[in-house]
Amino acid sequence: MSLAIDGWNIPGFETRVDASVKLAGGDMSGFGSFALSSDQGVKPGLITVKTKIPMLDESELAALIAKAKALDENGARVVYTITNALAEAYKIRKAKFDGEVKATELEEKRAWQVTFKLVEVQSVSEREQQQLDEQASTNAEPQATTSNDDVQNKFNEVEGP
Repeated sequence: MSLAIDGWNIPGFETRVDASVKLAGGDMSGFGSFALSSDQGVKPGLITVKTKIPMLDESELAALIAKAKALDENGARVVYTITNALAEAYKIRKAKFDGEVKATELEEKRAWQVTFKLVEVQSVSEREQQQLDEQASTNAEPQATTSNDDVQNKFNEVEGP
């Protein structure tokens, strides 16, 4: 299965792409035998890629490593647009490299076994949470923040020793 980041096809052969998403929750049953759990949201998706890059294509390996190390103008890792059928099924569109990019020499195949992970950025659940936060701040009533000033002014108005 092929995978492209910003239109650049990941090099290699025998490429395997795995995807996962963590549905976070916690056990609330205590010492009882109840099946109570808390819903703690949907965490960002994770794509794991394993591919073999021929040793003759050292420049392709170097290009992949350069993309993994790339930083944007703010010094953060670059966020890439992901193109892959499995990622599309998980609705993962944007991701950045996460963890280690590992290359292991395969003598019998004259290739490197390359493994890396991409973590989802701006996931559907993140966008939903941002919309909820924006809506909550819009609907919230402002709190009085001048109560201390009011007390201080009244104290200043009082005459006395």
